[in-house]
Amino acid sequence: MPTGGVGEIPGLPPGGFATILVDPPWPLQGGEKHYRTMSLARITALPVGSLAARDAHLWLWTTNALLPRAYEVAEAWGFTVRSPLTWVKFRLGLGGRYQLRNATEQLLFCTRGRAPLGSRSQPTWFNAPVTEHSRKPAEQFAIIERVSPGPYLELFARRRPESNQPWAVWGDQVASDIRIPGFAVPWYSERVEKAEAMPQRTQTDDAAGGGTGGGNGKEVTL
Repeated sequence: MPTGGVGEIPGLPPGGFATILVDPPWPLQGGEKHYRTMSLARITALPVGSLAARDAHLWLWTTNALLPRAYEVAEAWGFTVRSPLTWVKFRLGLGGRYQLRNATEQLLFCTRGRAPLGSRSQPTWFNAPVTEHSRKPAEQFAIIERVSPGPYLELFARRRPESNQPWAVWGDQVASDIRIPGFAVPWYSERVEKAEAMPQRTQTDDAAGGGTGGGNGKEVTL
């Protein structure tokens, strides 16, 4: 079940998401011209642990430069990094005075609780072409669905996943399927609207003491 103290999260499935994919808008990685970035402190503050099931998988994208920080973020969310999955690109990126030319990006596979792999045949790398800035390859969804169980959630999504599975999404550029307290996004899907429109389940004790266990006539929210 979800853990943490962020209160009610409209759109959250019972028990939480078994698998969460996150592509954070890391700061100082060249994304400022393309989307709104976040500080490391703000990324770490995301209540990912409250969105996840007790036994869950996390897939966390990071650049090579921020690998140490990504490990820290995963641990802060309550997960243990198990393996890096390296995206080997078909073109060379930029290098630096103290850096080799970049041709890879890392997707960290993390777990918490008891969440075994659905498939043990996935190696620690895959090939896929580069498209627009920061867009991750569609191949990621087939890999994740082969290894990890649903229900699935993608955080910082730019579009609906290229998948036949019913992924939930959240981010600035999509109609988000969950509402995270303290992290507003521009608009939400009907899933959130329906969840927020549902009346709270209540239990009214019989003022005369009828029913099981007696009562005090007060309405109790479950």
